[in-house]
Amino acid sequence: MTRVLIFIVVLFTAIASAAQGTAGPVTFEPSVELQNRAVSPSPGANAVKQAAIGRGKTMIDTGDSKSMLWSESIEISAGNVVNTQMLWDPTSKIFYAFTNTTLRCTHGKTLDGGILIGIYGKKNFLSKAVGSGWWVVELQQGQCEAPLAGLYGCKFSPRGQVLACGRAEIDARINDMAIVESTRF
Repeated sequence: MTRVLIFIVVLFTAIASAAQGTAGPVTFEPSVELQNRAVSPSPGANAVKQAAIGRGKTMIDTGDSKSMLWSESIEISAGNVVNTQMLWDPTSKIFYAFTNTTLRCTHGKTLDGGILIGIYGKKNFLSKAVGSGWWVVELQQGQCEAPLAGLYGCKFSPRGQVLACGRAEIDARINDMAIVESTRF
């Protein structure tokens, strides 16, 4: 009986700890329009062959010379229409978007900054759910209550629901984002 109680306490502690990492330093939910681009990417008329998108630490270089980069205005999150760079990597089947916009901190303040978003397309080489993905922002220590300077981000489901958040890094080997430390905001 004691083992069962210990197991239940440990289980609830693990669940509570996991829930703490589901709020990022920045409140962002990708729009349905943005997520749908990964399902059927269509480079705009101004598309050029380019393998990199973003700026500074919020940049990714796919290394794929067949990648197409273009810019257009799109709703990246509810009601937030901005000019956005977009890149489709036809080899990995990942759609990327980057823009500078006003971001809202989880605790209410705002800041202007860049956000890089990756969304998995059909038959992506990582076998991730289509429409799911991640986003990252670069924060200085104290911005949006970030404990350390660096990248922070969240992973989201095909419905845009937050799955995990925290300090992040971009894995250049597979052009994907990883949460390296779950943080509570």
